[in-house]
Amino acid sequence: MDDLGHLFHAVGGSLERHELHDLGWTDTALRRALRDGDITRVRYGTYAHGPTWRASSSVERHRILARAVLGKLGRHVYASHHSAAALHGLDLWGVDLAEVQVGRLDGRSGRLDAGVRFHCGEIDDAELVEIDGILVSSPARAAVETALAGTTATGAVTFTSAMRDAGVPEAEIAELITAVERWPGAVSATRAAHLADPRLESVGEVRSMCFFAAHAIALPELQHELRDASGLVIARSDFWWELFCHVGEFDGLVKYGRLNPYATDVGQVLVDEKRREDAIRQRANGVTRWTWQELHPSHERGLAARVRADLARSARLVRRVIDLGA
Repeated sequence: MDDLGHLFHAVGGSLERHELHDLGWTDTALRRALRDGDITRVRYGTYAHGPTWRASSSVERHRILARAVLGKLGRHVYASHHSAAALHGLDLWGVDLAEVQVGRLDGRSGRLDAGVRFHCGEIDDAELVEIDGILVSSPARAAVETALAGTTATGAVTFTSAMRDAGVPEAEIAELITAVERWPGAVSATRAAHLADPRLESVGEVRSMCFFAAHAIALPELQHELRDASGLVIARSDFWWELFCHVGEFDGLVKYGRLNPYATDVGQVLVDEKRREDAIRQRANGVTRWTWQELHPSHERGLAARVRADLARSARLVRRVIDLGA
């Protein structure tokens, strides 16, 4: 990262125009830096480091934006909903990252203004934490707020991350949901909490569980260990249907991309995955794999039909083995 990048990083990712003036930047220099891509405008009068912004994910960009908004508004507001979740580093899916969500502490009414959604409502001091000088609703509260405002899958993704990554107890989430059971979105949030599980290792796995529930497919066991005849673990499956002796695997891009352990031989992960699947097939009747594309609403029905067909095929094999044993 260059010196300019370090400067923006040190202040949370963004600087306002008057702050850049205080650092000696003229308007001419600002225009030149914008033209050259050294900085980028993230909202009126607020700038971020250009290369960092372009390399950032949508959630990372929202984090920068949220810090900029909260830093300007002061301590009569706090980051709420998915903005708070982003600042806590929780997973997000299905939220509008163009809007920064804040809660009011001054008793004034809620509104939408210049891409900032102001929420009114009561919050206990115990549900507020501070991150880099910014007030933020706690991980549990942020997850519940996000779930209330989104779909079942939205809530399940953030609840899972809150339990897995922030150590939020399931009981704390259940208690908060009970407290807002009459609020709009509470039914969906309750359903999301039932599907969330800290053993789910990625957004794609959480979305898969929501897919099973939505299409009335029996919910599988999670992270099941398959063992050989000697008891040695040969593989750990994302999903396992014991009744069918069937494995389900979500194939996201993570294992082939940034978390690929073979930095100098990116194809090796494919070889390892093939060996792993061969080992799985030796201990299971079948394996069903799916991708992000198949979880898209336009493809879900086709995937559901394929999963049901694969499970039915494995069930027939189970019955055949039982009949032969008899």
